[in-house]
Amino acid sequence: MGHSLVYHTTEGDYNAYGSLNRVEESLVPAGFSRCNSCYLVNLRYVKRIDGFTAFIGSEEEAIAISHAKKKDFLKALNEYIGAGNIYVL
Repeated sequence: MGHSLVYHTTEGDYNAYGSLNRVEESLVPAGFSRCNSCYLVNLRYVKRIDGFTAFIGSEEEAIAISHAKKKDFLKALNEYIGAGNIYVL
């Protein structure tokens, strides 16, 4: 929201100030992909995709995938998995 960022981690949530676009630049090489205008997702924690919803983490939190971002998000996920980055949570 605005320039307030919230990092949701397995250790808890952390607030920061910044630009999601700038954060995206540094996190994409680390296995993150943007699924809509509000979220960057660590591809390691994607459990499944159902239509325009990504289910994240062991609790399978539902995150919407926008129509505009779906193709790029699925491409990034497929490349991530294809590189041997498969984890079981």
